[in-house]
Amino acid sequence: MTFLAAWRFGFVFALLFAAAACATPSAPPPGDVALVARAPLKLDVASVRLDEQYGSPARPPHVEHLHRLSPAGVASAWSRSRLVAAGGTGGATLSILDGSVISEQLPKKGGLTGIFGDQQDTKLTARLKVRLTVERPGPAGAHGRWTADADVNASRTILESASLNDRDAAYAALMQDLATRFDEEMSAEIRRSMGPVLR
Repeated sequence: MTFLAAWRFGFVFALLFAAAACATPSAPPPGDVALVARAPLKLDVASVRLDEQYGSPARPPHVEHLHRLSPAGVASAWSRSRLVAAGGTGGATLSILDGSVISEQLPKKGGLTGIFGDQQDTKLTARLKVRLTVERPGPAGAHGRWTADADVNASRTILESASLNDRDAAYAALMQDLATRFDEEMSAEIRRSMGPVLR
């Protein structure tokens, strides 16, 4: 093969490789959650802020600090996706009161099932407790205050034969389940208790 032919072959191969790379969509970052497409909740306030009151103990049985996405991260993502400041005065604060994930070792069965069976050996339990507070000045110096609370839980069990990838996948599924439940409960509670400040 001459130098020119080799150069042409390499150039064509590079174009094909680039086209294939462009045609293949990149995978979403691991640990992200997807929220059902809904209209944003427009609040009659000038600002929305996040108050992360929960701090992970960062020791067993807690495991939320070992993963890129935690229940607190779910609440933060939900706030950015759902809450919109659509007013001129006042503010809304989303306070994260609990964002834990507890890992529990499950008891093993005895007998033949215990020897030959693939048992559930770990249970992950996630909790997300959040309060949304809206404060707005009213007429003649009056002060309006509204709150909405949500406290949701989700759990997953993991087989003793699970690989590290399987365990990461179980945690990701747990966060997705928690996000879905939180979205449904918190959205319903805001609509129920914050009618006067919803646009």
